[in-house]
Amino acid sequence: MTEYGKGEAAAGWLFSVENAALALTTLAAAGPLARFSRARAAILGAAVVVLTSVASAFAPSWEFLFVMRCISGMGAGLAGAAGTAAAASARDPERVYAAVTVAWGLAGAAEPTLIPYFTVPFGTMGGFLCIAGAALLALPLFRGLLSPRETPGERPSLLAAPNRTLALVAMAGLFIFEVGQGGVWMFIAQIGEHTGLTQYEVGNVMTGADLAGLSGGVVATWLGSRFGRKWPIVLGLGLNVTAAVGIALTTDSLGYIAFNCLWNAAYYFVVPYLMGAMAAMDDLGRWVVASDGVWTLGDSAGPAVAGTLVEWGGHSPLAVLALIGGLGCMFMMLGVLRRFEAGAGPSGEEPPPPGPT
Repeated sequence: MTEYGKGEAAAGWLFSVENAALALTTLAAAGPLARFSRARAAILGAAVVVLTSVASAFAPSWEFLFVMRCISGMGAGLAGAAGTAAAASARDPERVYAAVTVAWGLAGAAEPTLIPYFTVPFGTMGGFLCIAGAALLALPLFRGLLSPRETPGERPSLLAAPNRTLALVAMAGLFIFEVGQGGVWMFIAQIGEHTGLTQYEVGNVMTGADLAGLSGGVVATWLGSRFGRKWPIVLGLGLNVTAAVGIALTTDSLGYIAFNCLWNAAYYFVVPYLMGAMAAMDDLGRWVVASDGVWTLGDSAGPAVAGTLVEWGGHSPLAVLALIGGLGCMFMMLGVLRRFEAGAGPSGEEPPPPGPT
């Protein structure tokens, strides 16, 4: 904003366009990644991120930067989709997603501390070169991604994936859940300041809560699928909704800290089981990759919905948004799991009764 003389609206659009490009690319890649090499796709996507981020660091104009960030989002979407699809082919995808969630949480906790070392002395250039460097470091790791299994005669497109109806219902649940999560996240710092904490203290709380929340991912990594998916999803979403509602309604700094820790822990715990449920519906990973894209779209929509609610009624309506999103997702996922475990047909419909013998 400072370097290009732009306001909050322009910066917000830049973020939204890059995020939307990521989400739409993820959705578009769901079918092809059931056939083509995930390793090559991830390397290509990461290479695009490296090149566009270097170009962004030296962008001569806001318009050029806008285009580069859009293309960078597409590269990141392809790389992320390849990783998500590869995890779906693992023997215990819940455990893989849980381990990834822990790594993601560690990176997220380190980011607020590390980024200023690049942006304070070097400004926007330092920030984008940091992104390029991170993607470059990840390139050799992508060589180990699992390849899709051989499927002679099977069409790899998303439309040909099994359990279609169930997957669409589940993705709708994930979307509304993430709208609520993104809405609370958008105003979480402002809520903290309203409890009497300073900006520095809010930042420390968020970093500490992120680290504390990794315990949820560690527990999910340890449990894996030994207790199935239904009860971990009920427990995780129930605790997550409780904490999100508490964050939105609290006026006490200690309550704010406690609810933040619980919110993160429940989120890191339940996400691997939600993704594992989507992976079970198609071991080629098409639905879980599509869910990743829908998840990101929910993240993009959440701040817009939450901003309207907060402008209308303060932070309290965020509790309703989180409650509807979390409980709606819970009931939709439970219905999907019940039908899936009962033996839904390839299109997501219940199998027909047996004919006369």
